[in-house]
Amino acid sequence: MAYSGQWHGQNRYFGLHYDLHANKNDTELGTQATVKNLVPMFKRLGVDFVQTDCKGHPGYTSWFSQVPNASVSPGVKRDALKGWREATQKLNLPLHCHYSGIWDQAAGQKHPDWGAVDAKGNPRGAAIGTDGTLDTPERMCPRSPYLDELLIPQLKELIDRYHVNGFWIDGDVWAVEPCYCPRCRTAFAQQTGITTPPETSEDAHWTTWISFTRQSFEDYVTRYCNAVHAHKPGVLVCSNWLQTFHNPGEPKVPTDWISGDNTWVFGLDGCRCESRFISTRGKPWDVMIWSFYAAQGMGKVESPWTFKPVEMLQQEAALVLSHGGNVQIYENPGGLRDGQLVPWRVERLRQVGKFIKARRMLCQNTESVLQVAVLHSEHHVYSQPGANLRRGVDTRPVQGAVYSLLENHYHVDILDEWALLPRLNDFEAIVAPEQNRMSAPMVEALKNYVARGGRLLVSGADALDRFGSDFLGAKKDTTAEKTTFHVPAADGSLPVYSDTWQLLKKGKTQPLGLLASSPLLDKRLTSHPAAVVNTVGQGKVCYVPFDLFRYIEHNRYPLARAFVGQAMTTLSIKRNAILKAPTCVDMTLRKKGKRLLVHLINRASGIPNRPNDGTVDEIPHVGPIHLRVRLKEKPKSIKLAFEKNDLTYTYQRGWLTVHVPDIHIHAAIVIDPSLNP
Repeated sequence: MAYSGQWHGQNRYFGLHYDLHANKNDTELGTQATVKNLVPMFKRLGVDFVQTDCKGHPGYTSWFSQVPNASVSPGVKRDALKGWREATQKLNLPLHCHYSGIWDQAAGQKHPDWGAVDAKGNPRGAAIGTDGTLDTPERMCPRSPYLDELLIPQLKELIDRYHVNGFWIDGDVWAVEPCYCPRCRTAFAQQTGITTPPETSEDAHWTTWISFTRQSFEDYVTRYCNAVHAHKPGVLVCSNWLQTFHNPGEPKVPTDWISGDNTWVFGLDGCRCESRFISTRGKPWDVMIWSFYAAQGMGKVESPWTFKPVEMLQQEAALVLSHGGNVQIYENPGGLRDGQLVPWRVERLRQVGKFIKARRMLCQNTESVLQVAVLHSEHHVYSQPGANLRRGVDTRPVQGAVYSLLENHYHVDILDEWALLPRLNDFEAIVAPEQNRMSAPMVEALKNYVARGGRLLVSGADALDRFGSDFLGAKKDTTAEKTTFHVPAADGSLPVYSDTWQLLKKGKTQPLGLLASSPLLDKRLTSHPAAVVNTVGQGKVCYVPFDLFRYIEHNRYPLARAFVGQAMTTLSIKRNAILKAPTCVDMTLRKKGKRLLVHLINRASGIPNRPNDGTVDEIPHVGPIHLRVRLKEKPKSIKLAFEKNDLTYTYQRGWLTVHVPDIHIHAAIVIDPSLNP
């Protein structure tokens, strides 16, 4: 059974993450990190837990480490960690350390033999940005002495000297690519019998090689988790981005909680997917939201980092909170390296914290009210992996499915096979978006699910071979490669590109329109259905024979969303809640005890679309909101939480109908059930 993790308690809900990534050029580290300066800021902020700078990607510590292999920044003028620890102790706040793991430039300079190397023997460079030919590595091999001779000794030192309460290990899974050093080559050969590891994804045994790389990394994380837990039980460990959306599969590594720092701009979609997946892992979790962003990308001198508007941060937080997660905010006051917090920025963060903490009592300790599951098969993604353990995981079809379903106002959870198989029959509908290489047991389980009355939407040319013609109600004609057809949607048609089209013959099953070679709706039609709907046993399956959801992730066209809505409608899903609202409103269904919570999150912005910006601000009120909920009896009470507005409702014939004129950022309709048992 997977380890269920641990946390500091329900009151530790809103966190501050502060890091500087100390380097060799620093000159003033710690000079302002005093109790006198920090305590008033923490009080003003109202924070529940704190993560502070410790060792960043350059590999230099911002404290006076005494571990023999340590690299202490020459800029450490005062022990910043001591100041942060004393300030947090005065306020009884847990303190975590931000510590960069695999990515450690200074360790590579001191010990080149610890570093990861590419297939040509060149040192692995920066985990993001330029990875050119270097004299020394920046990324460590997880099988090297680095773990036992630097990382674990420093974690123990931080526990013993500063009594820290946890570690957030950065630069870890997302920094890992295959290492071709003698240690890894030998271990790979011993485990697999393959003496020459592959160099590209086109080579034989590539999947085996990446699986070995993943296992080497997971063993490395397991060892430092076990070392910390053995040294001082109750000290928590998290590996940034491990067991999140880009890392599906059973969460076996014994980290205590799950966390990842969301992208610094255009972050709403990241929050939508991460929250819906991490919440199925069975551990405490949070999403870290950057307080600052840049218009033109990371590291562009002509586009310096700037602080986000308050509403932008609140909007991102709402998506996380509605799924039961905690939130921490990443603050790095650019240009200040002395450990102080900036008052006007703290004031903005205080407003965000107030927004977050006002939602704790209703959002915390809730469960999803299951409606639609999107399958994110670990067997599929790991069967054709890229080199990087995070960025090499292809999630695009899953993203496209989630976006289009949410924008058709379905409540969505994202589950891998490990999480979905035990509760398959609890969902009203399941969507398998181009999960062509899902496991055979998963295919069989989905077939049985439909036969028992379930509703399934499956897409992708290869699905016909996986599920069979009889089940899908589709007959093969020919295939078409790397081309575009027009697909009927709403009152028009949509030009859709797909790498592969499985063209179908007309049959007895219900077609969802015909493919066409032009936007004309009544001419130049092919004989090939755009999709087919088949009845199997007591259920229904809709088959879309092309890469629909990969296309949607790449092109967020309204007609594509409409086509998905039509496909879902043909399945005759018996929905427990139906929302009619503007497309920008996401619905999240949760339950807390016997209460039903219908979260409504407004993703709109008052700022016009600009590809060189990404700012969300001046968020407009949107509406109207019409909600129908299937209930056996009239509820005891209904109220609108988090925002003030009129709410009216009626109850007739098993349906509760609720009307709210509009919402701003995040409101929740709270429904208390009948007094009758």
